[in-house]
Amino acid sequence: MSIQAAINFISRVDSDSDFRKSCYRSTSLVDLLTYTAAEGMKFTVDEIEDAFNVLELKCQTYEQAGRVKEIQAWYRLFQ
Repeated sequence: MSIQAAINFISRVDSDSDFRKSCYRSTSLVDLLTYTAAEGMKFTVDEIEDAFNVLELKCQTYEQAGRVKEIQAWYRLFQ
């Protein structure tokens, strides 16, 4: 488990529409984490929160930060 795996997950949700649609089919946080682990991205709830913070700090535009916040808001619907 790692923050890097969580960062990879966030980036893939942002850039890969097929992966994003598969994630949208998850009905619970357990389902989502099971799916992402099967895809080689195993992370904890704390690690993904840290990943969101890291990515937000790296953003150079409001648009980039907004995109990270959108994905974070979607992810938090599972909690």
